[in-house]
Amino acid sequence: MTSKERVLTAVNLGRPDRLPVDFHGNRFVLERLRRDLGAPTHRGLLERLGSDIVDLRGTVDPRYVGPVPESRDVGGGVRENYWGWRQKTVQAACGPEEQYVDFVLSGATSVGQLAQHSWPSPDWFDFSDLAERLEPWSDFAVMATGASVLQHPSFLRGIDNLMLDMAGDPQIAHYLMDRFTDFYLEYFDRMLTAAGGRIDILRQADDLGTQESLFFSPQMFRTYIKPRTAKFVELAHSHGAKFMFHSCGAIMPLIDDLIEMGVDILDPLQAAAKGMDPRVLKERFGSRICLHGGIDTQYLLPQGSPEEVAAEVWRRAEILGEGGGYILAPCHVLQLDVPTENVLAMRDAGVSVVYG
Repeated sequence: MTSKERVLTAVNLGRPDRLPVDFHGNRFVLERLRRDLGAPTHRGLLERLGSDIVDLRGTVDPRYVGPVPESRDVGGGVRENYWGWRQKTVQAACGPEEQYVDFVLSGATSVGQLAQHSWPSPDWFDFSDLAERLEPWSDFAVMATGASVLQHPSFLRGIDNLMLDMAGDPQIAHYLMDRFTDFYLEYFDRMLTAAGGRIDILRQADDLGTQESLFFSPQMFRTYIKPRTAKFVELAHSHGAKFMFHSCGAIMPLIDDLIEMGVDILDPLQAAAKGMDPRVLKERFGSRICLHGGIDTQYLLPQGSPEEVAAEVWRRAEILGEGGGYILAPCHVLQLDVPTENVLAMRDAGVSVVYG
């Protein structure tokens, strides 16, 4: 099987020739791995890591042609993108990380004030040569990422303010979420159309849980997140693509809702979170949704030995991969506290799981 065939077989809850593998690392990890593995190109790195999926973001993007800078330096090491959200590289315990700062809409008190913000348009992107640039990736499962209903509005508003809006000022919360939802629906419709069937998966990332519980009630999810996410699911399926929903945390109470919407792939199966036992996930949901992730990035990958990493991969494959419908991946974007030897142990164990 090609990587594309392998992944799509698993997404359709079948059993491919071997366990499909995906990989996520922040830019600092990717830079280190390119050096350590002697893989100067992104394709070469993915091949060395045994990855069957390519994330288009930062690899094959539509060309930015907007009237404001795509990114600009605003001083103090802070960069602002075309949305107006701001980031700064900080030194965390695990190494350098990109942190969101200076939430420019945090002080807004009305929809009118929010409307004055400089909102971007999908017209700021040129999709005309996208199909041509996707062609070299035709053997991979191709994933378009970046859709968001909750997380991206928080980069302008601040997550604390946005959650207060959801509870006490729903007009503001709905307005912000609609601005992002409407933009991304048009943006990804244009991308999927231009790709002409070359994109296999559309991915939305919106964290809904903490280590212990949901961020908010299931009813609040059904009011704010579910109806907007359903539009992205419908969009993906209308173009013949599958849909992946990413949420870290303890989200067990919402998985039936995600399946009801038609979500095809659930990521990242954060087993260290409360109630997210892999065996329970497989038993309750494995016949209805493809499971993606499951390899612990909080303790195992940073602190475990290569032998312990390999053993965990084989355990996850045995439980989550029973009968098919599982894609191996770390349960978070890898950070610099994960040594290269553990990345390779995860790869070697993953690609060794061959189905008869």
